[in-house]
Amino acid sequence: MLNFKKIEISDAEKIGEITQNGEVISCEKNIISLIVWQKTYNNMYALKDDMLFLKSGKEQSQFFALPFCDDLKKGIDLIFQHTYPQKPYFWVQNDSKFSQFKQLLGDSYDITPERDAFDYIYKREDLANLSGKKYHSKRNHIAAFSKQFNWCFKEITEENKQEVLECADLWYKENADRFDEYLATEKKGIETILNNMLILKAKGGAIYVDGKMVAFTLGSPINPDIFDIHIEKALSDYATAYTVINREFAKTLSGYTFINREDDMGIEGLRKAKLSYKPEILLEKYSCIPIEYALIKLYNDAFHDGPFAKKLFSVCGDCVKTLRIDGETVALCLLLPCEVDGKKAHYIYGFTVKEEHRGKGYGKQLMQKILAETDGILILRPADSGLIDYYKKFGFKEICASNKKGETAVSPTGSFKEIAEKDKKGEYTAMYYGDCDLCGTLYFPYSMA
Repeated sequence: MLNFKKIEISDAEKIGEITQNGEVISCEKNIISLIVWQKTYNNMYALKDDMLFLKSGKEQSQFFALPFCDDLKKGIDLIFQHTYPQKPYFWVQNDSKFSQFKQLLGDSYDITPERDAFDYIYKREDLANLSGKKYHSKRNHIAAFSKQFNWCFKEITEENKQEVLECADLWYKENADRFDEYLATEKKGIETILNNMLILKAKGGAIYVDGKMVAFTLGSPINPDIFDIHIEKALSDYATAYTVINREFAKTLSGYTFINREDDMGIEGLRKAKLSYKPEILLEKYSCIPIEYALIKLYNDAFHDGPFAKKLFSVCGDCVKTLRIDGETVALCLLLPCEVDGKKAHYIYGFTVKEEHRGKGYGKQLMQKILAETDGILILRPADSGLIDYYKKFGFKEICASNKKGETAVSPTGSFKEIAEKDKKGEYTAMYYGDCDLCGTLYFPYSMA
């Protein structure tokens, strides 16, 4: 069993020695990120057999980082033993171990890219020099700032630490209307970094205008090649100082090849700003959820069936058909076994596409896959009349259905028989597909709808 502990300042040296080994490029595994956001994300660590384990979240929403170890399978096995009988969730970056993870667990995990969490990583020399046409507007911003203000850059030391705190306090007061738990934690984090710069290996810089600090930045190394920018603030009257301090601080980091400016949190303006600096690497990150849990979530996101979904997938798990793109389940349905007047058939139930992937043709791909691979008659009930024409494009035909006696009877078999309930709806439109012509009314009294 792994013994997880809260990450504290006293753990910085031993954890940092392992995480700063050159392989890690994500900001989330930087010791400052782990400490500053410890309370918000419940960041915890465990050490066992010379391996480091990190996890975040609480109770049912815990995510594990891939372990820091030479034998990834051994480390993952220990995580599985720790969470047994539940399967663990993982949070994985597209780094040196990602391909190993996919080889070990790719078939049994749903791997979903989390765009809002992607890290923006730049060449240090690009940010320091701002050379070429692509940075023309940045140079103009700095020129305009220089024309308007008498400024200078200074590195942050013990001598001006108090000025940083005062500048930060002004910035948070300016943004009081959006001050929340996140900003409160960030503000406290600035104090933590400034009070422990040596042990956290932190560095910083500031812009002064006429002797007054108007902008500052703080960061620390992720590894010997990549420096991470944790905090960057500029007072509202000096907004262009963001461009200035970005360049000036990058100049001081000549020992590093890259600068990681972290994620954009899904904030449109921040994303636009970070993209405008032309990142060399957009570091992809993925939430990796056991496939059986991911399917229930995808189904419930669409149909809001609550606890019934767990029962449905428990009983009819072998009936699930999915479309996966790069390890992510983007569409699913259940093909529930039944008979139509004694002939082999399947009831298409819970057909859905993940919301963020709708309009990309994935529903069409899944339906074409089902039609190509499934023998016998297919039955479905359109969720609304607007879908009738959609299914007709695949060759489905309309038929009147009823929960009372009809000319053609549908009978659940197998796992469908275990889960089916009597349908209280009288008459409705159903559709069928197959090498047959069904006549009259379809007697279909069973459904979960």
